[in-house]
Amino acid sequence: MAISISIDYKERFKMSQSLLNSLPIHQNLQTTVKLQNMILPNLDICTVEELYFRLNSKFPMNYEKNIIEINKSEVISFDTYFNSFSIQKWQEHTNIEAININLNVKGKFKISLLNINYSSQVKGLVHQKIITNTELKEVCVFQDVDIQPYKGLLYLEIEALEDNCIVAGGYFYANINNFCKSNQKIAIVICTYKRESYVYRNVSLLEKHLLSQPDIGNNFELFIIDNGRTIKDFYNSKIHVIPNKNAGGSGGYCRGIIEVLKRKSDFSHIVFMDDDVVINPEVFERIYNFQTVAHDQNLCLGGSMLRLDTKYIQHENGAVWNKEVTRLKPDLDLRNVKNILLNEIEEHLSYNGWWLFSFPVRSIDDSKLPYPFFIKMDDMEFPIRLNHKIITLNGVCVWHEALENKYSPMMNYYLKKNELILNVIASDDFSKVDAIKRIIKFTLREAFCYKYQSANIILKAAADFLKGPRHLTEIDPEEKNREIRSMGEKSVKNTELPFMYIKYEESVNKLENTIHRWLRFITLNGHLLPSRFFYQDIKLTGQGYKVVPMQDYRPTNVFRARKALYYNLINQEGFVVSFSRGEFFKVLLKTISLSLKIYLKFSKLKQDYRETLPELTNREFWESYLEINKYSKQS
Repeated sequence: MAISISIDYKERFKMSQSLLNSLPIHQNLQTTVKLQNMILPNLDICTVEELYFRLNSKFPMNYEKNIIEINKSEVISFDTYFNSFSIQKWQEHTNIEAININLNVKGKFKISLLNINYSSQVKGLVHQKIITNTELKEVCVFQDVDIQPYKGLLYLEIEALEDNCIVAGGYFYANINNFCKSNQKIAIVICTYKRESYVYRNVSLLEKHLLSQPDIGNNFELFIIDNGRTIKDFYNSKIHVIPNKNAGGSGGYCRGIIEVLKRKSDFSHIVFMDDDVVINPEVFERIYNFQTVAHDQNLCLGGSMLRLDTKYIQHENGAVWNKEVTRLKPDLDLRNVKNILLNEIEEHLSYNGWWLFSFPVRSIDDSKLPYPFFIKMDDMEFPIRLNHKIITLNGVCVWHEALENKYSPMMNYYLKKNELILNVIASDDFSKVDAIKRIIKFTLREAFCYKYQSANIILKAAADFLKGPRHLTEIDPEEKNREIRSMGEKSVKNTELPFMYIKYEESVNKLENTIHRWLRFITLNGHLLPSRFFYQDIKLTGQGYKVVPMQDYRPTNVFRARKALYYNLINQEGFVVSFSRGEFFKVLLKTISLSLKIYLKFSKLKQDYRETLPELTNREFWESYLEINKYSKQS
């Protein structure tokens, strides 16, 4: 295995393999297996130091040299998201029983190995050692530490016993007796559509700090599925650019699976990754290391999503689907040890977003491919159908733009249509009443908020759901996407948009009592109120004009107003809507009509969607649908 400490100083540790190989070998044949690198923050990826280490000093890390310099009595603690060791998950899911720890340091130190349990959250000393290194080099600080007695996290605490000490990372590893390593190679699949800058940036990082690394780099290949057909080839035999029909994320990732299946014996796992994320290449090494020693050959690993705008906030750590989505461990501040420990508690995961998701190649074949959803819900339906155990690990994550910043009315079409399809496929107890409730709830919510175009998009989703599964195969997905994009309200970036922050804040903080809520409800959020009850002043400062957040908007925000600006504070863009009794009742009548059709056709529809599932998830269908022969010739 290659030794990889941090993406900026990996070269310093090329000698580490020889050090690992020179460690004592006992009577049984032993194999040294890397488990986890201790990494440092990096200017290109993340500089939130509390995610990597804690230092009782005012002096920051040396980013130019990628080292931490400390003086006498200063202490570095690695009880952090990226550098603590998840004992229980290694105990339960792998054959690791004892660990060793190497550090790359210079100076005299007191090194403490500590344990903290999520139940008591009391720190306990496991081992302690004094070491002295006169030059910056690797040293083994702890050997054969039995991890079985411990729960929660293991981590190092390093105290300098003299001035001018240097810490430059380290790693955890294990010596395994009679270890037989099967073919272990990972295919990283990225689906992209005209996001060249993101792709080139991530490929550059992966090429430099993963694919080119001795030993470990040979365990990965990268498949870029180019739905926009705009990515240039890379002069690297480990990077494959595949031009593809724009059949959305499901079509792109499915094409990636098909390419991997052509060489199924070469790969043990596939990792799906979004094109527009920020990622540390160390993540892939951690996935590889864990899967190498995992008991369950069907085990899947999910990556947490952290917010790109607030890099220490976790958006979610896996999710549950039970007719609707429940994010797990949402909005945690990962600088807090308590939250890192909370992440250690395993929960049932139905799925993990395809921003980072690893699954075994052995669990798929030509008849177990994704469903043709285009976008949205594909990353839910596929893992639910695989029905494999999914776990997450601290430090295995991506940074992704906050989902609320990517809001578009168009997304409601795919969300609501595919949600209905997923429910009829995967939920035995999803009834016609459930389906009707959802259509009414989401359509009227949009209409209550004067977003009549968005309401019509949801009605279009319901109408297309009623056309049955064959409709998915008969449409041109790119043409359908253009149609849907033309239907919704159009956000514009315009410095002349009539925006006032005080009115935006007023909407965010608006409260209402039960009487007010019932008044809104029985008047259909004002659409049954006579005009004299509405605010008449629609000037920027008037009560008849509201400013509403693009996400987390509520009908109460626009009640009795004449106009409203929906505004994205981050992107500084938005659109204006106006109250219309006529548009509202058109939406209401369509909603009633579609609800009746769903009531009458639901049982047959549910049967059709279920019976055609094998047909729409097999290789023959997908090769025809993606016109693979056509696009292969173009490449």
